[in-house]
Amino acid sequence: MLKRTPVRLAATFTALFATTVIALFAILFFGITARLTDQIKLRTEETMQALQAVDQQKGFDALAAVVTGESGSVRDSDFIVELLDERGHHIAGNVNGIKTSDSWIELERSAIEADWDNGEPDDRFQALWQPVSQGRLLVGSSNRELRQTQTFLLEVLGIGLLATTLLGGLCGAFIAARTQHRIDAFANTLSAVSEGRIGARVPLSGSGDDIDHVAGQVNHTLDHLQKLIESVNQSSSDIAHDLKKPVGRLRQRLDITSRSAKTTADFKSAIEEALGDLDAMMETFDALLRITQIEAGARRARFASIDLGAVLDDVADTYTAVAEDAGHQLVAGNARAKPAIVKGDRELLLQLFANLIENSIRHCPAGTRIALALYDEGDGYRAEITDNGPGIPELEREKVFRRLYRLERARSTPGSGLGLTLVQAIAELHDAHIALGDHAPGLRVAISFPSIAAA
Repeated sequence: MLKRTPVRLAATFTALFATTVIALFAILFFGITARLTDQIKLRTEETMQALQAVDQQKGFDALAAVVTGESGSVRDSDFIVELLDERGHHIAGNVNGIKTSDSWIELERSAIEADWDNGEPDDRFQALWQPVSQGRLLVGSSNRELRQTQTFLLEVLGIGLLATTLLGGLCGAFIAARTQHRIDAFANTLSAVSEGRIGARVPLSGSGDDIDHVAGQVNHTLDHLQKLIESVNQSSSDIAHDLKKPVGRLRQRLDITSRSAKTTADFKSAIEEALGDLDAMMETFDALLRITQIEAGARRARFASIDLGAVLDDVADTYTAVAEDAGHQLVAGNARAKPAIVKGDRELLLQLFANLIENSIRHCPAGTRIALALYDEGDGYRAEITDNGPGIPELEREKVFRRLYRLERARSTPGSGLGLTLVQAIAELHDAHIALGDHAPGLRVAISFPSIAAA
């Protein structure tokens, strides 16, 4: 248990609370002690001044009579007094043999010769010698009131310290238990993921505190991990399915050539066709590797401030002639008052928009109008590529981003089914959101980029 962080934190805070109570009590204890000591001395000085006034007004004999009367009538063991003549002989008082001094002295009851035996052995007296007309006078007061107050404060400290320790321990144990429960939730979730239950997530408490924030980040990471794993699994299946046919055709062609080709020209033709098939497969693998690198985020190190509008202008300039050669019309509507600055990789952004335009050119019939536009959305920018071609059925719009997935009508056209997968990977790398919609007729592709400030 002592190795658990919440338990250690609870013990640390309990010790901190107890130390704080002791420190505050020490300040209070010594402050009250000093204040009461000053009051004892003040009371002693006031008594001394009253007796000195008797000496000044009525003489030394009257003072001796008053001291004798006070000593004989004293019922309070907290008061001591002694009068000496000029030769240091004891004249009157309830104590005897006290050594004279010019400053305050502290006397223990056990160290003085008193004329009474009442009082407590632990009593201590604050006493002061002062000169009078024919000798010296001693007046002292006991610190019993101070000791009683100190005893009371120590009892209060014991009770308060015990209560603070118990309360701190209970609160610490409660907090530790709650914190440990939430830490266990992280451990259990990660353990479940390591055992293959990739859908496990850390439960959120709903408090919105820092642990919930970390839990949200962990869940976001697990979502991304699950998506990657599912993508890899799907890609493996798609690769096996899509490459099985071309590899089979390649083997069949080579087998037929090896058995039936008679001339060098026949062998050369078969080899050229085989090389073409191999090149197509190599392009597919290169595209898959490129997508994997982009999804891993390795290209973020090359990010810089990019004018998204300038990127769209370059793409439009490049593909206007290409679209015209294919019998299409490419229109760029990019009227903007200021640059659309985003953080990104210019080469990848060019690839993203080039893939989308090439898709429209390749899969739309002649005469299709393709439009490229950029809009300011306040906290970001939205780029749109629209066409009035056949579009993509709503049920297929999520599937087309899968690796090697192709619509049934597109299987007769060149391509590997990785173009939109690459587009999505580049968009996610730039924290952009891509959505496919209906242009009625045709397809609308909207990509929302955060501005630098929003990012």
